[in-house]
Amino acid sequence: MKSFKIFHFLLVSIALVSCSQSEDVAVKELNDSVMNLHDELMPKTEQIIQLKTSLDSLSKGPDSVHVKKLIQSLDKADAEMMNWMHQFSIDSLSNMEFKAKLTYLHEQLKKLKTVETLTDSTLHAANQYKK
Repeated sequence: MKSFKIFHFLLVSIALVSCSQSEDVAVKELNDSVMNLHDELMPKTEQIIQLKTSLDSLSKGPDSVHVKKLIQSLDKADAEMMNWMHQFSIDSLSNMEFKAKLTYLHEQLKKLKTVETLTDSTLHAANQYKK
Protein backbone atom coordinates (compact mmCIF):
# COMPACT_ATOMS: atom_id res chain seq x y z
CA MET A 1 0.00 0.00 0.00
CA LYS A 2 2.85 2.34 0.84
CA SER A 3 4.49 1.76 -2.53
CA PHE A 4 1.15 2.47 -4.23
CA LYS A 5 0.94 5.88 -2.49
CA ILE A 6 4.51 6.70 -3.54
CA PHE A 7 3.78 5.60 -7.10
CA HIS A 8 0.59 7.68 -7.16
CA PHE A 9 2.46 10.70 -5.78
CA LEU A 10 5.14 10.31 -8.46
CA LEU A 11 2.55 10.09 -11.22
CA VAL A 12 0.76 13.21 -10.01
CA SER A 13 4.08 15.05 -9.67
CA ILE A 14 5.13 14.09 -13.19
CA ALA A 15 1.74 15.15 -14.57
CA LEU A 16 1.97 18.54 -12.85
CA VAL A 17 5.51 19.15 -14.09
CA SER A 18 4.55 18.08 -17.60
CA CYS A 19 1.51 20.36 -17.58
CA SER A 20 3.57 23.25 -16.29
CA GLN A 21 6.19 22.72 -19.00
CA SER A 22 3.58 22.65 -21.77
CA GLU A 23 2.06 25.85 -20.39
CA ASP A 24 5.51 27.47 -20.40
CA VAL A 25 6.01 26.38 -24.01
CA ALA A 26 2.62 27.80 -25.05
CA VAL A 27 3.35 31.13 -23.38
CA LYS A 28 6.85 31.27 -24.87
CA GLU A 29 5.59 30.54 -28.38
CA LEU A 30 2.89 33.19 -28.16
CA ASN A 31 5.30 35.70 -26.66
CA ASP A 32 7.78 34.92 -29.44
CA SER A 33 5.05 35.63 -32.02
CA VAL A 34 4.40 39.02 -30.42
CA MET A 35 8.08 39.90 -30.24
CA ASN A 36 8.80 38.70 -33.80
CA LEU A 37 6.01 40.88 -35.16
CA HIS A 38 7.35 43.80 -33.12
CA ASP A 39 10.80 43.19 -34.60
CA GLU A 40 9.34 43.18 -38.12
CA LEU A 41 7.54 46.46 -37.51
CA MET A 42 10.44 48.41 -36.04
CA PRO A 43 12.32 48.88 -39.37
CA LYS A 44 9.03 50.03 -40.89
CA THR A 45 8.95 52.79 -38.28
CA GLU A 46 12.23 54.03 -39.71
CA GLN A 47 10.69 53.94 -43.19
CA ILE A 48 7.79 56.03 -41.89
CA ILE A 49 10.17 58.70 -40.60
CA GLN A 50 12.08 58.78 -43.89
CA LEU A 51 8.90 59.03 -45.94
CA LYS A 52 7.51 61.81 -43.76
CA THR A 53 10.71 63.78 -44.28
CA SER A 54 10.64 63.36 -48.04
CA LEU A 55 6.91 64.11 -48.25
CA ASP A 56 7.27 67.17 -46.07
CA SER A 57 9.18 68.92 -48.85
CA LEU A 58 6.20 68.25 -51.17
CA SER A 59 3.57 69.50 -48.74
CA LYS A 60 3.53 72.98 -50.27
CA GLY A 61 3.15 71.81 -53.86
CA PRO A 62 0.10 71.31 -56.05
CA ASP A 63 -0.92 68.13 -54.17
CA SER A 64 -0.45 69.67 -50.74
CA VAL A 65 -3.78 68.45 -49.36
CA HIS A 66 -3.10 64.87 -50.44
CA VAL A 67 0.49 64.98 -49.20
CA LYS A 68 -0.61 66.33 -45.82
CA LYS A 69 -3.12 63.49 -45.52
CA LEU A 70 -0.37 61.00 -46.28
CA ILE A 71 1.84 62.59 -43.63
CA GLN A 72 -1.04 62.46 -41.12
CA SER A 73 -1.53 58.77 -41.91
CA LEU A 74 2.18 58.12 -41.42
CA ASP A 75 2.07 60.03 -38.13
CA LYS A 76 -0.90 57.91 -37.01
CA ALA A 77 0.87 54.64 -37.87
CA ASP A 78 3.98 55.79 -36.01
CA ALA A 79 1.93 56.92 -33.00
CA GLU A 80 0.03 53.61 -32.87
CA MET A 81 3.31 51.70 -32.75
CA MET A 82 4.63 53.95 -30.00
CA ASN A 83 1.37 53.60 -28.06
CA TRP A 84 1.57 49.83 -28.31
CA MET A 85 5.16 49.78 -27.09
CA HIS A 86 4.37 52.04 -24.14
CA GLN A 87 1.42 49.96 -22.95
CA PHE A 88 3.03 46.54 -23.54
CA SER A 89 4.45 45.10 -20.33
CA ILE A 90 6.37 41.87 -20.62
CA ASP A 91 7.31 42.16 -16.94
CA SER A 92 3.71 41.84 -15.84
CA LEU A 93 3.51 38.33 -17.34
CA SER A 94 5.50 36.88 -14.46
CA ASN A 95 2.71 37.86 -12.06
CA MET A 96 -0.10 36.30 -14.12
CA GLU A 97 -1.63 32.86 -14.13
CA PHE A 98 -1.42 30.77 -17.29
CA LYS A 99 -4.82 31.69 -18.76
CA ALA A 100 -4.29 35.38 -18.04
CA LYS A 101 -0.90 35.24 -19.78
CA LEU A 102 -2.45 33.66 -22.86
CA THR A 103 -5.29 36.18 -22.91
CA TYR A 104 -2.89 39.10 -22.51
CA LEU A 105 -0.52 37.86 -25.21
CA HIS A 106 -3.40 37.12 -27.63
CA GLU A 107 -4.71 40.66 -27.09
CA GLN A 108 -1.26 42.12 -27.65
CA LEU A 109 -0.78 40.11 -30.84
CA LYS A 110 -4.17 41.28 -32.10
CA LYS A 111 -3.31 44.92 -31.34
CA LEU A 112 0.06 44.59 -33.00
CA LYS A 113 -1.50 43.02 -36.12
CA THR A 114 -3.80 46.05 -36.32
CA VAL A 115 -0.72 48.29 -36.12
CA GLU A 116 0.90 46.18 -38.83
CA THR A 117 -2.10 46.57 -41.14
CA LEU A 118 -2.17 50.34 -40.60
CA THR A 119 1.59 50.63 -41.07
CA ASP A 120 1.68 48.52 -44.24
CA SER A 121 -1.25 50.29 -45.89
CA THR A 122 0.11 53.72 -45.00
CA LEU A 123 3.61 52.90 -46.24
CA HIS A 124 2.14 51.48 -49.43
CA ALA A 125 0.06 54.61 -50.09
CA ALA A 126 2.99 56.94 -49.41
CA ASN A 127 5.38 54.91 -51.56
CA GLN A 128 2.85 54.78 -54.39
CA TYR A 129 2.50 58.56 -54.28
CA LYS A 130 6.26 59.05 -54.43
CA LYS A 131 6.57 56.91 -57.61
